[in-house]
Amino acid sequence: MVQLSRDQVWTVVDPDPENRLGARFDPIVFALASMNVIAVVLSTVESLGDRYSSFFAALLVGSIVLFTGLYVIRLWAAGSAPHGNVRSPRFAFVRDPIAVVDLFVIATFWIGFLFEISLLESGLFRVLWLARVLNLSWFRHSRRRFKRVLDAQRADLIVAFSGAGMFVLVSSTLMYFVEGSVQPDAFSSIPDTLWWGVVTLTTVGYGDVVPVTPLGRLLGAATMLGGVAFFTLPSSILAAGFFADRAGEQTPMPGTPGATWCPHCGRPLDSGAPHRRR
Repeated sequence: MVQLSRDQVWTVVDPDPENRLGARFDPIVFALASMNVIAVVLSTVESLGDRYSSFFAALLVGSIVLFTGLYVIRLWAAGSAPHGNVRSPRFAFVRDPIAVVDLFVIATFWIGFLFEISLLESGLFRVLWLARVLNLSWFRHSRRRFKRVLDAQRADLIVAFSGAGMFVLVSSTLMYFVEGSVQPDAFSSIPDTLWWGVVTLTTVGYGDVVPVTPLGRLLGAATMLGGVAFFTLPSSILAAGFFADRAGEQTPMPGTPGATWCPHCGRPLDSGAPHRRR
């Protein structure tokens, strides 16, 4: 009988892309999670839900049992994970976003099963397993880049979202005082007016709450224009961060072995950019 050490088990269930079993194990787990997401979606179609109810139920129970066992095995094997600066590798595993999703889905099902709560027992939270696409080894490099960009642009993003929040609050407050007396049902309070502010600032504009006074319409137009500026700003910040990060990966720094630099402009000769004398 073949016995695997905890280190060997961890390289499979982590998974380690350099391990042949680990490289195959990851897509299998993702495929099972995807089947559950598809099952949740199709089970809401009345004709399919009635016809294949037994299959959907068997897939639900079987997947929960498998993922429960996988979570226990990973928790046991996490003691062999690379320590780095983390004191407890198991704690690092438990707080991993994918492990948190797994634990939430598993716990809600078993709580619903034990206490006969149909909403939880149905396993509807299995749609969260779609997040496992981010855990595929193929996307590890992109995931790390995204984390680097978020860390580098955190301060700018906080300022941008804070500004958007202040703008929607100010515009909603002004709209309440302008339209509240004319439309007391639609703009009955500032919290109620915030609904109008959010849908207008995001340029969604459902049309269920609209200003009717000239001053209110002027304020609404200013809010929509402000929404275009404020809600495109985070996208621009992230885009700039991604461009800078990719440029940092692809462009060698001065003094890098093997890099050839133009003596006139200081640009790498293989960058394709025009070179000019300073």
